[in-house]
Amino acid sequence: MMKKEMRILQLLILGILTSCSSSQKIQKANDAKENAIFNRWMHHSKAELTNRWGQPDSISTDGKGGLVLIYKEGIDYKSVMNGRYTGPQYSLRKEMYINADSIIYNWKAVRRK
Repeated sequence: MMKKEMRILQLLILGILTSCSSSQKIQKANDAKENAIFNRWMHHSKAELTNRWGQPDSISTDGKGGLVLIYKEGIDYKSVMNGRYTGPQYSLRKEMYINADSIIYNWKAVRRK
């Protein structure tokens, strides 16, 4: 009986570890997609960005004579079955750094749960 219980415990632990590893791979893939999206904006103009994304939620200075355009987005996942919020809820803050020549030179995305 003890061997059977140990085997079940080992399988449970293995399942948990595999699940965590899989979730990390998915997160890395999602991060790579997000990076690719933001990297495409590098060296584009402020006008191109605001034409596509609209006006930012706020603007600050970058301390180098340029601007930081800040876009905020709240994301909630609803359960299809009952309409309740059951998944992760977080906010995404996108910061696009614009130099004095109105060209995007950097970006930062901050996700908060």
